[in-house]
Amino acid sequence: MVFLLLGAGIAIGAETVVLVRVDGEINRGTVLLLQGAIERAEEMGAAALVVSLSTPGGYLDAALRCRDLLLDTSVRTVAFVNRNALSAGALIAISCERIYFAPGGAMGAATPVYFSEGRMEAAPEKVVSAVREIFRATAEARGRNPDVAAAMVDPDIGVPDLVEEGKLLTLTPSSAAAWGYSDGIAENLAEVLAAAGLADVAVEEFAPGFWERVIALLTSPTASGILIALGILGLLVELSIPGFGVPGIVGLGALSLFFWSHFSVGLAGWESLGFFIAGLILVLLEIFVFTAVDFGAVGIVGLGLIGAGFYTAMVGPLTDPAQVSRAITAVSVGLAAALMGIVLIITFLPKTRLRFGGVLLKSAIDSRALRKEPRQEWVGKRGVAVTDLRPVGKGEFSGRIVDVVSEEGYIPKGTEIVITRAEGIRFVVRRKGGDTG
Repeated sequence: MVFLLLGAGIAIGAETVVLVRVDGEINRGTVLLLQGAIERAEEMGAAALVVSLSTPGGYLDAALRCRDLLLDTSVRTVAFVNRNALSAGALIAISCERIYFAPGGAMGAATPVYFSEGRMEAAPEKVVSAVREIFRATAEARGRNPDVAAAMVDPDIGVPDLVEEGKLLTLTPSSAAAWGYSDGIAENLAEVLAAAGLADVAVEEFAPGFWERVIALLTSPTASGILIALGILGLLVELSIPGFGVPGIVGLGALSLFFWSHFSVGLAGWESLGFFIAGLILVLLEIFVFTAVDFGAVGIVGLGLIGAGFYTAMVGPLTDPAQVSRAITAVSVGLAAALMGIVLIITFLPKTRLRFGGVLLKSAIDSRALRKEPRQEWVGKRGVAVTDLRPVGKGEFSGRIVDVVSEEGYIPKGTEIVITRAEGIRFVVRRKGGDTG
């Protein structure tokens, strides 16, 4: 019975096409929309995925991700240019196996441009060259003339009897058909399906669901900055208290949402996570091993790597400069807000009734205070080891916990000790019974 039901499900899918409409600007939301439609088509074993295009273009990094999705899927893909597939939309169209035009449709004009101070400017030659070759490779993958695709991007590419050098190519239904970039003209979706041999199949239109909308929201620069601030601040506060509590949960949750959402739209890679983890390790080493209180070179490098992890998760190799600027701002503001928050906590904690109960934060505050006191006045003070001294550890003197090092080697926790001399920010101690003073 299981196999019969499975077979019936495949049969139903094979009699259905999934329709997805790409209207308006192409952005990261488009990536999520197309990704969801492809997953739906693959799950049901659909006869085809039809991409209806009515777009003036959009962001190049989003179009590149859409291209990869279309080239990688095993589902038959059909583009319907209804009525425009310009700029980034042209790349999506030529990534499909078959292309149909609505009467009066147009495809092309894909040279990359940037918006700077409200003005449109041509992208540098390096970017134009990269995009041109991406168009070429995509056309070759679908068995189409690569020079035609290149001429849509670079006006310096001329195609005899089609477009002269110095002019950017935009295809009409007739010119597209003549050069292998159109499989026919169709007034509507029904005619597209009939021309593609899918006249008797049902149509299921895919619309963005709850998670697609959530991811689109989380990948916005504002939400990304908030997640970065909450994530870093939550972890730093958690490191200041014993056990694991609400700050750690909030911090890990925020960071998980950040990386998950950016992985979902294809921007973040494992290198982004690697940068972040490496940076976090360096910051932890700075806090707990090297200086305990003041940030030095290791901490600065760590913060830089953390920032790089966030930044590379938000931008791609051909991301629009305006988006790059927003990503830099979001990362910078997020990290600055987190650091300001932890500084405020450390600064005002001793002046309040709050007690986290943590040894680490109290030790850091005490160590900072000790640097402003005469060091030699501590020599001769008696206290107790609050950790095992191996030989480094912590001792408590008159209610204050400080870093100490035993001159006798190992001293177990709870042993009475006495300070014999001061060295840097630590005190050298020995067992009380061994005191000669």
